[in-house]
Amino acid sequence: MVLFLVGFMGCGKSTVGRKLAEAKGYDFVDLDAEVARLAGMSVQEIFATQGEEAFRQLERKAIEQLSLGDRMVVATGGGAPCYGDNMALLKAKGTTVYLKMSAEALTERLQHVRIPRPKVAGMDAKQLGDYVTKLLAEREPIYMQSKVIVDCDQVSSNVVAGRLRYLLK
Repeated sequence: MVLFLVGFMGCGKSTVGRKLAEAKGYDFVDLDAEVARLAGMSVQEIFATQGEEAFRQLERKAIEQLSLGDRMVVATGGGAPCYGDNMALLKAKGTTVYLKMSAEALTERLQHVRIPRPKVAGMDAKQLGDYVTKLLAEREPIYMQSKVIVDCDQVSSNVVAGRLRYLLK
């Protein structure tokens, strides 16, 4: 079984994914790290030198490769399910899990990230809030197609991983 964690950037896919994989005895894969490995450069470098379209094509290639695996938790990038027919592929090849958070909670988290994210680097709090609200409204209908939806507002990653371990028995 491959579990694909989807949701907006900053919702905790990587953190929850690592904990869930450990609890289930599965491998953990961060899709952005896999794309960086395929490209031989960081996600930031891909965006800067080749642009978003090249990144999305590499992301699709990584999804196709990972979907052949088994006993794996994959933390997708926030935009991965929303590009082309990626969500249909994720749903066909594994179990999709939406880590749902409000725009307000996401904005708060993204203001305090240690690793800059290419799409929001340099935004002030108002710009970030507006961006998150707009983009989440566009993406949420796709995320909501997931088989499992877990509300992650004001819930620790340990609690979310525990809920998923129970729900995905």
